[in-house]
Amino acid sequence: MTLRNIFLIVAGAALLALTSCRSSRSVSKDAPVQPRSTAADYTKTVTANAQQASALTARIKVRLEAGGKSLSCNGSLRMKRGEVVQLSLTVLGMEVGRLEFAPDGILVLDRFNKQYVRAAYADLGFLSHAGLDFYALQALFWNELFVPGVRDVATAVHRFTLAEQGQHTLLTLADAPALNYGFLTVTRNGLIDRVTVEGKPGAPAGRFEWRYGDFATVGGRPFPATMSASLTGVGRDVALSLSLSRIGNDADWETRTQVSPKYKQRSAEDIFRELMKL
Repeated sequence: MTLRNIFLIVAGAALLALTSCRSSRSVSKDAPVQPRSTAADYTKTVTANAQQASALTARIKVRLEAGGKSLSCNGSLRMKRGEVVQLSLTVLGMEVGRLEFAPDGILVLDRFNKQYVRAAYADLGFLSHAGLDFYALQALFWNELFVPGVRDVATAVHRFTLAEQGQHTLLTLADAPALNYGFLTVTRNGLIDRVTVEGKPGAPAGRFEWRYGDFATVGGRPFPATMSASLTGVGRDVALSLSLSRIGNDADWETRTQVSPKYKQRSAEDIFRELMKL
């Protein structure tokens, strides 16, 4: 598979997940969470697990499966809370692409072919329909609860409902207009194990799922060393997994990528058309 195809599939899969719609077996030595009387109380327990660091960096191994094809590459993940989430993809030690999520939009950079896609969240169908923005996407990477359109989850804990499922507790945000959001947590420690987003009756088809596993201690708090996302029911199933290593809190790096004027701007639709030809 060529470098061009690798970038197209990764970029297309990321855009497809945004415009379309291994369970954790980690062993925690934390003290068991005591049963909570209300969903709001338990939600506060889950949010208390959040990382306190303002920045997080890691080396990553990326594996993508889409349309019957699979590929693997290395890269890095860099995040600054409230500012950016960057995924850099490398092949043979060379950066071939970058995905950058910022409060004002998304950048998909193809260094190999000197082209890029820049889009606002309101211009991406699924995100606009679901009311998802940078802060919800950031929460997925940081292993945190989110409420669409709400920056501080602590102000919306009353919107979650609670249901016990064996050794897990499911927090559901069921009052969103078109979609149901489910956060499956491990009851004994309050860690988020899986996030699901799927349409209500009459909403666009599709199911998005994000799983976490292999929790490590970073800055005194648990953080998943593996993440996997899947999108099904939208015509072409996509699965993406990230394995993190050398996780740290380095904050000495540029938060925004400057695009060279030599790069050609493309549209998300252009990327989709080329992706479908692979």
